[in-house]
Amino acid sequence: MSVLVSDRLTTAFAIGACASIGLLCWFGYGAVAESRNKSLVLAERQSIETADLLLSALTRDMSGVQTLVLTSPLWNQFVTDHPHEVNDLVAGAFARYAYPDTFFAWRAGAPVNRTAFFHRIERRPAWLKGEASDLAFPVVIGHQTDVASVLLQRIQSDAMHSQNLSFFELQLDGVPYQVIAQLVYDDVYRQHLSWVVGFTVNLAWTREHYFSELAEQVWTIGRSSETGMLMHIRDSGGRVVAGTAFDERGTLTCQRAFDLVFLDSDSAFPVSPGYAPATWSVVVSSAGSRYVFQDVAAANRVLALAGLSGLAFAVGLILTWRAERASAQLAAMRSDFVSAVTHELKTPIATIKAAAETLAKDRLTGMTVHACGRIVVMEAGRLARLVDNLLAYSRIADVADTYSFTAIDVAAIFNDVQEDFEARLDREGFELDLTVAPSTPPVRGDRFALRLLFGNLVDNAIKYSDSRRSVTLRAASAGGRVTVEVIDLGVGIPEDELPQVIKKFARGRQAAGAGSGLGLAIASRIANDHGGALRIRSRVGTGTTVTVTLPAA
Repeated sequence: MSVLVSDRLTTAFAIGACASIGLLCWFGYGAVAESRNKSLVLAERQSIETADLLLSALTRDMSGVQTLVLTSPLWNQFVTDHPHEVNDLVAGAFARYAYPDTFFAWRAGAPVNRTAFFHRIERRPAWLKGEASDLAFPVVIGHQTDVASVLLQRIQSDAMHSQNLSFFELQLDGVPYQVIAQLVYDDVYRQHLSWVVGFTVNLAWTREHYFSELAEQVWTIGRSSETGMLMHIRDSGGRVVAGTAFDERGTLTCQRAFDLVFLDSDSAFPVSPGYAPATWSVVVSSAGSRYVFQDVAAANRVLALAGLSGLAFAVGLILTWRAERASAQLAAMRSDFVSAVTHELKTPIATIKAAAETLAKDRLTGMTVHACGRIVVMEAGRLARLVDNLLAYSRIADVADTYSFTAIDVAAIFNDVQEDFEARLDREGFELDLTVAPSTPPVRGDRFALRLLFGNLVDNAIKYSDSRRSVTLRAASAGGRVTVEVIDLGVGIPEDELPQVIKKFARGRQAAGAGSGLGLAIASRIANDHGGALRIRSRVGTGTTVTVTLPAA
């Protein structure tokens, strides 16, 4: 009887051991296949990210002269008789951007032959006649009546359609050129052209030098060449302009198309009727990347070390438990967040609904109608600000936001904030003090993001103020940076809570009423993304000062 029991136990153990080995082999091979799939997914994602990076660098550099140089206020200094006043501006543009062949400028009322052409001393266009200069200054000024006549005639036709930009292609001395010009009018109806400033691009030179040099710089900075990835830029005819030729039919290849125009195509089109720019492509392949199959060897080693599967299983259980616990905490935080946001959304909606119902009775005096209208405007602004915060939170939570950096006057940002909160400040009896030091330079940033940043700070200042209803925005500069302070006389924040209030969903103990807990988190993130910083000084019962430091433009 005992032998039978022993045999049965042995058989059961053998069957269990075989089943365990079979399951181990099954899951081991499954792990190998999964590892290969992950490698392919990683390589494909790497191709997409690298192609997007290269395309972004190309389009940003190709639009830089139009968006930053042609729109510079320094062109106001240009005078037909003294064109050298803008030499420094042109020299800076030549130093930063390689593709402009020449700049040209003309003012209304001046003869065509007084159109000024600015060219590089080391790259003189063949169509620009006259003696070469031996001056040390990198910019040379010349005049070319026949070329100026062709350019201005084409630009004048676009001015008849009240266009801000004129861009087209033509042949100069047998060489294909692209011309981009900014048109400035002296009236709001764009009927009277005041002056024109533009630049020419030698398309043959850019094909030969510009794209290959820029792509190599981006490729080196991204260190994509070290991973074995391949890249090239090809023209509309399929010819490789920069990079290495390879087979584009692979599954790990990513293509991105772009228009061959040296301007911001998103804001410029449609501008010139009948003009269809060539479409080129950026192509990136990770078929030769070392990441594609590097996990296969590791997966095979996992099969050889099957004896450690038990330990790995235990570690997996611990990690699973920790992940579940973290997931539960996150779910609770999100539940609280959804509850708070729901309340925040319902409050302005209910107020707007009540005001609308009051207006619908049609028995109100003019003063009451005006008051209801102000309430609707104020609550709509509050609702819009909450939606902006939610959208900003989704970008911060998932991927890095994409900003459009420009030079912005601090006074313009303050005006935006005052416009957003004017109705609310009047209704709640707040005094808003805006002070910008005379020497304060513009800041470099995204206007919408900065408007959201300071809007959140002013909203908090209003929300957490008691009887002392005063908010101050003060700006000054020091050491190439601009410091903006938002000061209130509210309830204040306890010192031990200052490191916590800039985290998502966090709210202080003194915070009364509903709130999403996102305002300071979003403001801090935007400040950091702009190369700046956000600091908070506060004393309970005295007030709070939030200091935002941003780089000057």
